[in-house]
Amino acid sequence: MKLFVMRHGEARAPEMHLGSVEPDADRELTERGREEAIAAGKWLAEQTAKIDLVIVSPYVRAQQTYAEVAKLVGAQEVEVSVEITPEGDPELFASALLARLQIEPAESVLLVSHMPFVCYLTSYLDQRVQPPLFPTAGIAVIEVEPLAMEGCLQGVQAPVTQ
Repeated sequence: MKLFVMRHGEARAPEMHLGSVEPDADRELTERGREEAIAAGKWLAEQTAKIDLVIVSPYVRAQQTYAEVAKLVGAQEVEVSVEITPEGDPELFASALLARLQIEPAESVLLVSHMPFVCYLTSYLDQRVQPPLFPTAGIAVIEVEPLAMEGCLQGVQAPVTQ
């Protein structure tokens, strides 16, 4: 089973409003971030015709990234999960996801999340690798064996923009 672990596209810096910083969850993509998401979506479309399960962070920049990808790659089921925000627990999430995939098999799953969650999740699934740094809109491809509760990192794809 292929697991695509994606970091959101480039987001704008937090803004100050009346002396306080806006919530991290509200940050939007920049124009470059949208272009990165489109480029990553095109690459993903070359890898697979459809995704069985998509899990997206509720943060605005992750939602916007997936909205661009969704224009290029079909999905059978889409879920929003607070478990894959930057503060999420990658080990807990991975264990739950792999257990779920034992009961509900899938050929391909896409996660759209954030640093540092994506790097620690990747390293947890393939314990032979150090947590990789993800470029914005980068996608790690992990061959996962749910019954063995482990994976093998195939590589990390950076988006190629014009």
